[in-house]
Amino acid sequence: MDRTQRNLWTAFLGEAKANRLYTAFAMKALEEGHPEVAQVFLEAAAAETVHALSHLKALREVRSTLDNLRAVTEDEAYEVENMYPRFIAEAEADGRPEAAASFRLAWETEREHLRRFREALRYLERKTGERAAEVALPPLTAEITAVAEQEVSPRAQEVLTEKRRIASLARIREVIFGMQDGLVTAATVGPAVAGATATSSTVLVAGLAAVLGGTLSMAAGSFLGSRAERQVQEAELRREAMEIETNPEEELAELIEMYRLEGFPYEQARQIAERIASDKALLLKTMAEKELGLSPDALPEPTKDAMAMGASYIAGGMLPLVPYFFAAGPLAVAVSVLLAVLALFAMGAVKGRLVGRSALLSGAEVMAIGGTVAIAAYFLGRLAPV
Repeated sequence: MDRTQRNLWTAFLGEAKANRLYTAFAMKALEEGHPEVAQVFLEAAAAETVHALSHLKALREVRSTLDNLRAVTEDEAYEVENMYPRFIAEAEADGRPEAAASFRLAWETEREHLRRFREALRYLERKTGERAAEVALPPLTAEITAVAEQEVSPRAQEVLTEKRRIASLARIREVIFGMQDGLVTAATVGPAVAGATATSSTVLVAGLAAVLGGTLSMAAGSFLGSRAERQVQEAELRREAMEIETNPEEELAELIEMYRLEGFPYEQARQIAERIASDKALLLKTMAEKELGLSPDALPEPTKDAMAMGASYIAGGMLPLVPYFFAAGPLAVAVSVLLAVLALFAMGAVKGRLVGRSALLSGAEVMAIGGTVAIAAYFLGRLAPV
């Protein structure tokens, strides 16, 4: 399930819940003699229904009538034969007679629904000469049932190590960006200034100023951007933690529904969710990953991002300036541009290997772009001599 699919299901559940809540609030308003308020609730409930149906359409969950009947028959059978009998027994054991009565009323109604759905399914299968598609359900494996165990197995440790490796790999973005920007900036400033003056010291002063200023600017920008991203993610995690603290039952129900959407029958989804919910930290981590798409173990690290950006920028920026320490004029410019172009090619090749592309093509692409910019800058400098 991709991120958008998960978001659609989350939105659908929210709209469906709001519809029932608003309807109940409207009935209470009528009971208390406030029909004008009840009208507002009912209008909002109708709108939520429209939204929920729109989300379902986008989810492509409304299939053929035969398949729809098969799916609801299986769900109703589970509710009648397993879910509600257990709910009734647990409510009575907890001393909640009003809940037991509510469950029993629903159970009796669901029994009638199941009978009618089964009749409709048999009728439609006879009429069409087809049978509804079977719904494949994944088994409840040992690995899944043990998800909330505190002991970290070797396989679990391997997963954690892999997560950390991927998180550190993401910092290559800062390295590639910083080094490429530093190379292009220095290779641009050097030829541009050299095109306007023949003094290598002037080129060095201008180049070093550009590189040092760029290093500070890029590092600060990376730090602020990464910090802002981390703060946004931490705010979302705090909000989710507050929801778990104030409405644990609702969060548990949401988690059960998420596992059902992944293909688990209700009983297995409930077992997994209840194991996870027994540990609030694990519940927060699971809800963050499944509902928000965030990983508490892989939040942005502003300081490391800034250091990676700054170090890569200054490393890339200093390389094209080296020839100006030993030569001047066209020779220094040629060697500077050559070093920058070769470095751009090497960096592009490394990037290509990392993303699974041809190292040669990726290197040539980056080299062509960087080389074109440096050459253009040189001739711009020649147009404005000082």
